Amino acid sequence: FAVLVVPSFAVAGEPLTPRPLDPFAAEAFARAQAQSAVVRSLVAKLESSNVIVHIVSSRSLPIGIGGTTRFVTSRGGHRYVRITIAADLSKSGQTTILGHELQHAGEIAASAAGDHKGVRELFEAEGRRAGDYFETRAAIDIERLVRNELDAAARAAVRLRSGQAPLQAEPVVKSDR
Repeated sequence: FAVLVVPSFAVAGEPLTPRPLDPFAAEAFARAQAQSAVVRSLVAKLESSNVIVHIVSSRSLPIGIGGTTRFVTSRGGHRYVRITIAADLSKSGQTTILGHELQHAGEIAASAAGDHKGVRELFEAEGRRAGDYFETRAAIDIERLVRNELDAAARAAVRLRSGQAPLQAEPVVKSDR
C-alpha cells in the first residue's frame, strides 16, 4: 500500500509563488493584493519567474525594520527567497512594506544571482548599504507608490461615505471633434 503525497499547490493549481507560511502573513498578503495594483503587478512578475517567495511574519525584527528579504537557496531550477514582515505594523504598513519587499524579490528574479554571493553582489551594485542591510531606490519607490494607492483609496472612501461625488479624471487626450 502506497500513499501519494502531492504538494497542495499542485492539487489546487495555484502558482508556486508567493506563498505566505503563517496566518498573519496570509492575511497581510491577501489584503495587499486586494488593495494594491502595484503589489498585484509585482506578484504577476514573480509568478512568471523561477523565484519562489515564502512570506512569514515576525515579532523579533530589529527596531526600525518593517521587513526583510533574504535569499535562502537554489534547488531544482528555482531560487528561494524569504520575506519577513514585522507583525506589529499597521495594516497599511504591512501592505506598503510587503510591496517594498516584493520589489526586492523581483530584483533577484530579474538577475542571474543564484547564490548568497551573487545576491550580495547584486545589491552591492544596485543598492546602498544601510547598516547590516542593503536598500534599493526601486524598492523605496514601490513603497511610496503603494502608500499613494492606499491614501487615494482612503480619500475616495471618505468622499463616498460623506456623499460627495467621486472625482472625475481629466481625459488624457482631448479631441477637437
